[in-house]
Amino acid sequence: MVQRKMAIPAAAVLALGAGAAAAHTLVSNWKKNPDPLGGEPLRFPEGLERAVQLPDGALINTVTVGDGPTIVCVHGLTSNRNDWAPMAPTLLDAGFQLLAIDQRGHGGSTSGAAGFGATQLGDDLSVVFEALDVHAVALMGHSMGGMASMSYAVHHPDAFHERVDALVLVATAASLKTARHRIGLLLGGYVIPEFFRPQNDRLRVTTGLSAFGARPSLHMIDQAIEQFRSCSEAVRAVATGGLRDHDVHDLLDAIDVPTYVIGAERDQLIRPQQVRALADGIDGAELEMLDEAGHMLIWERHTQVAELVSAWLDQRVAVGRPSSDAQPDQDPT
Repeated sequence: MVQRKMAIPAAAVLALGAGAAAAHTLVSNWKKNPDPLGGEPLRFPEGLERAVQLPDGALINTVTVGDGPTIVCVHGLTSNRNDWAPMAPTLLDAGFQLLAIDQRGHGGSTSGAAGFGATQLGDDLSVVFEALDVHAVALMGHSMGGMASMSYAVHHPDAFHERVDALVLVATAASLKTARHRIGLLLGGYVIPEFFRPQNDRLRVTTGLSAFGARPSLHMIDQAIEQFRSCSEAVRAVATGGLRDHDVHDLLDAIDVPTYVIGAERDQLIRPQQVRALADGIDGAELEMLDEAGHMLIWERHTQVAELVSAWLDQRVAVGRPSSDAQPDQDPT
């Protein structure tokens, strides 16, 4: 893999230093905010681990926990299955089984030779679903995971409709071909030298302002940084650059399963208008927008999002779970 390097203007380095005092003040204020994660580290529950070998050599790691109808969970850029840890208890208590996938190059999965981009990630999902013989009540993707899920749906429609009953798309977009995203993804596709990467409070500020809503907790920000650092810089760069071509807006009519789109009004990475455009492009899709939340609403409002998904599936999809008055020794089937 060829890594591109970028020259760093001296003025930019000086500007970073000038903002140190302001960054410290903002971080001090964030320390006072309540923590939705309760101070706990992000750890997806332990379960059955299975790996799928892809044609290009990538090894995709998956973990399955719980019993009941399956929700397949696909994380976003520079993250891994731990992104779903805050929502997991609520969904497990609601009677669902969760299958979490580490996308190529992320978490416990390797990169392979085929590259990145939403189309490739959708191809990966198709292989994983078939290899594990997955039949899911819902495929749920956050951010890049939602883009991969859409790609699976529109580029592998027969396989998708055979194996997926419903689609849940969280803080994601049908297209990144906007001027704003083109520039950001172009710059993000470069490997950033270590000395230029924000550190300490400046990194916290960058993360807090870009990934979260009105009142981020410092612990939550630090967990996001830990997730980010778990992904190698080389993978981050090539995976970011690979999203420049993501655009399935004109193909959304291929999605004819019940679809639930959830967005955040303060999302700085996937703007609210992009989320609304996605919902408008899928026939019959239902839209939920959360006030004051940001891109990581699956942490900030994890209980609410999990309850929304559970209730929506109960109403829109025949989930086949045991009734609430069933005896413990009854066969749920």
